[in-house]
Amino acid sequence: MKDLLRTVFSIRQQRRAPPAGPVPPVGAFIIRKDVKMAVNQPIPRDLWNWMVLSGWRTIPVKKDRRKSMELPAGALLELISAHPTERDIVHARILPQAREQRA
Repeated sequence: MKDLLRTVFSIRQQRRAPPAGPVPPVGAFIIRKDVKMAVNQPIPRDLWNWMVLSGWRTIPVKKDRRKSMELPAGALLELISAHPTERDIVHARILPQAREQRA
C-alpha cells in the first residue's frame, strides 16, 4: 500500500550511488550503468579514483543477475596504459566495444 501511495504522489527518492570503496582485487568485476568489466590487472589507486569519478563501482554481490554488457579483456589494460590526460578519450573509445554477455 505504501508503495502505491508513493507512486501516486510522486514522492519517490532516488538512491545515491554507493561509496567508492577500496581498489577491487584481480578477478573481481566492476560495473558502470549497464557495462561490466573484469579486473584482470591490478588497478593503480589514481586510476581507481578516476574511475570512481567516472561512475565505476565494484559489484556488491557475489552472484550478479543484472543484465549487462561486458567489455573485452583488454579494455582495462588500455585504461591503465593511457596517460592520465588521455583517459577520457580512451574511456570514450572502449565503452562502445561492450557486447552482450554470453549465457
